[in-house]
Amino acid sequence: MNSYNNILDKLDRFSRKFYTKMLIKGGLLFLAFGVLYFMLILGIEYFFWLNSGGRLVLLVLFLIVEGFLLYHYIAVPIFHLLKLKKGISNKEASLLIGKHFKEVGDKLFNLLDLAEDKDRSELLLASIQQRSENLTIVPFAKAINLKESYKYVKYLLIPVLSLVVLWVSGNIGSFFGSYERVINYDTAYEPPAPFSFKFLTGDLEVLEDRSVTVQVATEGKVQPTEVYIVVNGKELSLQKTGDLYEFTFTPPLTSTEFFFKANDINSRVYELKSLKTPSIQFFEITLDYPAYTKKPSDILKGTGNAIFPEGTKVSWKIEGTNTEEIVLISKDTTIPFNKEESSFSLNKTVYNELIYALATSNKNVENYEKLEYH
Repeated sequence: MNSYNNILDKLDRFSRKFYTKMLIKGGLLFLAFGVLYFMLILGIEYFFWLNSGGRLVLLVLFLIVEGFLLYHYIAVPIFHLLKLKKGISNKEASLLIGKHFKEVGDKLFNLLDLAEDKDRSELLLASIQQRSENLTIVPFAKAINLKESYKYVKYLLIPVLSLVVLWVSGNIGSFFGSYERVINYDTAYEPPAPFSFKFLTGDLEVLEDRSVTVQVATEGKVQPTEVYIVVNGKELSLQKTGDLYEFTFTPPLTSTEFFFKANDINSRVYELKSLKTPSIQFFEITLDYPAYTKKPSDILKGTGNAIFPEGTKVSWKIEGTNTEEIVLISKDTTIPFNKEESSFSLNKTVYNELIYALATSNKNVENYEKLEYH
């Protein structure tokens, strides 16, 4: 019976190769159909932006279908290979082998049928041994051609070509972004706007007495016909210059927030910060003439221009707003004023013609608007 046992071993190897071929085929089909169905699910969400209920249905369908494909194409052949699930019988295998090898025909099937006879007479055993020896030389496993499984690679072309189209169109990122929405089905999502605002103005910290022009452009598939700026709840139309939209804030500026709006789409909120400038509110000069002139002191208000003899003591008194420093700038020197709260003072005896300028400063601006006198 050694020859018959050899036949049984060869049938077992045939069955393992049979299910190996099935596993290769199943793996290729699982990849093809699985990826294609995955892309179908993402495509539905990509185009329709479903609500939470719709995305839950997509997720459940995806898990059911992918689970079925995994079981049918991958798990079943593995179970057969591990003999966890009953596969084809030896007789069924013999029929497949008989179709492939003409010299085998029904001989293998008849041998197996004969071996099942419970009447094990010496004549029967001798017949089984003889028939087994005749079939021993036949390579049963060669009836299975593993290369035939690779013809199913062609089905992978469908999802691969779909991915290429998405990549060429530049939409592959947003397409696969719908995966996150399907997985997080209970999270609320809003469809992306057809365009976005690109703010082009850099510095929004501006001196209060200066004008500033803000510029914005739009990026996206859609170009709005009209763009507005919303300042203090009021919508103002922007001036279009080429591909840019402009708006000018005129002095006196105040710190304010604003944003842009078009087709019910809003930009982020920006803040214009108005910087205080130093200014002179009160200006007074006291002239103490030399004793030889016998002239009484004079007080000049609102002007820094004066004609006086040499040796005159000049006293400046200035009241400033948003002012931290005042300096007197002449041809060869710079003299700071004394400061007390918002008052500034300086005393100087003048012996020569004095042409000078007064410059005010604070933390926002230095030597702001030099005022020249003589």
